[in-house]
Amino acid sequence: MLASSAPRVAQPALAQTSTAAKLVIPAGKPWPAPYRYVHSGRPLPAAPPGERTLLRLENGARHWSLTLRQLQALPAMRYHTTHPHMRLSFTYEGVPLRDLAALGGFAGKNLRVYAANGYVTTIHAQDYMNAPLLLAYAENGKAISVLHKGPLTVVLPPTPLRLRHESYGYAWVWYATRITPAP
Repeated sequence: MLASSAPRVAQPALAQTSTAAKLVIPAGKPWPAPYRYVHSGRPLPAAPPGERTLLRLENGARHWSLTLRQLQALPAMRYHTTHPHMRLSFTYEGVPLRDLAALGGFAGKNLRVYAANGYVTTIHAQDYMNAPLLLAYAENGKAISVLHKGPLTVVLPPTPLRLRHESYGYAWVWYATRITPAP
């Protein structure tokens, strides 16, 4: 039997609470230094009526609609990087794409990321599985404003250096609203 070269990805698990079963996404395998999880998955809160959905994960008939509070309950990372289009540096916090793909049931597959402005791109599995690409919801400790390409932005870490090449500019997706496996 051949060993799989794909990194191990944590699968969603149900955590029992006194009120109800809530989804908990454990953090995946550790990232290479200097990247570390700020926190692992927490119980996913129910969305109160009227709370705005920011992200939709779709995998065929299965889908997840996630609010900001729900995204903040998922495993999170934080790192400092420069936004190549704005030429400004920020400390971003968000959910690694690897963990969102695990939640959606399509970890290890290329991702299609859709933005509210009609932009669509494909992010290769080898990139998000092996480097901490984030769906960021905070910059410098605050919600990402629309002027800074928020509320959700896909950001790339400063290393590995190959991700800093201008050919990866397509992967910086701002106004992100939906993620699916690529066809």
